[in-house]
Formats: sequence, C-alpha cells, structure tokens
Amino acid sequence: DDLMRIFGGERIKSLMDRLNMPEDQPIEAKIISRAIESAQAKVEGFNFDARKHILEYDDVMNKHREVFYKKRKEVLERAEKGNLREMVVEMIKRAGYSEENYKEREKEIGEENMRQLERIICLKTFDFFWMEHLEDMARLRDSVGLRAYGQKDPLVEYKKEGHRMFKQLMEMIDKTVADGLLKSKLRPIDNNISQNNQQPEKKVVFASGKKKVGRNDPCPCGSGKKYKKCCWPKYGY
Repeated sequence: DDLMRIFGGERIKSLMDRLNMPEDQPIEAKIISRAIESAQAKVEGFNFDARKHILEYDDVMNKHREVFYKKRKEVLERAEKGNLREMVVEMIKRAGYSEENYKEREKEIGEENMRQLERIICLKTFDFFWMEHLEDMARLRDSVGLRAYGQKDPLVEYKKEGHRMFKQLMEMIDKTVADGLLKSKLRPIDNNISQNNQQPEKKVVFASGKKKVGRNDPCPCGSGKKYKKCCWPKYGY
C-alpha cells in the first residue's frame, strides 16, 4: 500500500517478492512487521513536523496581528475621545514633516474638520494597508519554499522577510496618513447663514466627484499599475 511504498523501501518489496507472498495475505513476519511499525512512526513524525511547521508560520503572522491591532485600537479609542492629535503629529514627524506643517493645515481647514479628517484617513489607511499586508505575506509564504533549493531555511527567510515587510507597512501608514492630512484636496461647503446674520461656518469635504475606482482596477493616472499600488495612498479616502 501507500505506506509501504513511501516508507517501506525497495528492501521490503524485494523480500516480499522473494517469499512470493500474495498481496492479500496477512503480514506476520517479524522483519516486515517491524518495517511497518517503523514506517508508521515516520508518518506520525512527518505529520507532527508538518503541524509544527504550520504553527511556526502562523506565529509570525500572529505577532504582526497583535502589534497592528494594538495600534489600530489606540487610533480608534483616541478618535472617539477626540485626542488623536498627538498620535497623528508623531506619525507626521516620522514621515518627514513637522508639527508646524500640521498646525498650518489645522488653521487652514479648522479644528473640527481636522479631527474628522484625522479619523477618516487613519482608519481607512490602517485597514487598507493591513489587507495588503495579508496578501503580501500569503504570497511570501508560498514563495519561500523555493529558497530551500539555495540551502536556506524557508521559515528563517519567512521571518526575516516578514519583519522587513511589517516595518515597511508601518512606514507606509505613517507616510500615507501624513500625505492625506496635509495634501488632500478639499472643497468648502457653506452652511445657511444664521438668523443673527453671522458669517456662515465653512466645512470641507473631499473634492472627488469622480466614479469610485476599485483598488484592483487600473489606476486612472495611466501608469499601468493597479490603483492600490499607485495613487490610492493620495486619493483613496
């Protein structure tokens, strides 16, 4: 059977041929019984190693998930309390801008609009890049097996490359949030003039007006890339 074919080896096959044993005859010879027990042990060991290997790969993603969702939870909690500003300023600084850039933007569009913009851009950016990271890590897991041919441990390569990709993920989130907050094109909407003839308060919304582009659709800019890999970080809110 398959067990003997895979793990029994040619030695057992040759022995059974010399003894002229029919395929349906019960196997009672001690040497063959021991060979079968050895083959079964190999199968169990193989299955154990396979399960252990899967858990080790899953552990890498679990660590990424733990760090990422802790960060996302902080964004959500801060946004609900209206104190996302400090966290966003740090993201902007890591992306190469200054707190002064933030203050200028806040003055330009108003505090209320800035709070709304912070929440929208942060949550959408976190969710978008996490989905991208899941897809990228799945592709990496499929590809690292080939590195075994180069005498490299696939799991070690997966951990090392995965760490680099996760670090890049967090850097892209910082940059995209910063660019979105400081560079998004907005248009003003005037509320009705109040009864006291005060100047109307101006609020801003995204000046899109275009048909929504799917993240896997070709980018409208004509680059030939998918929208998610091209202009989404600038305009995909």
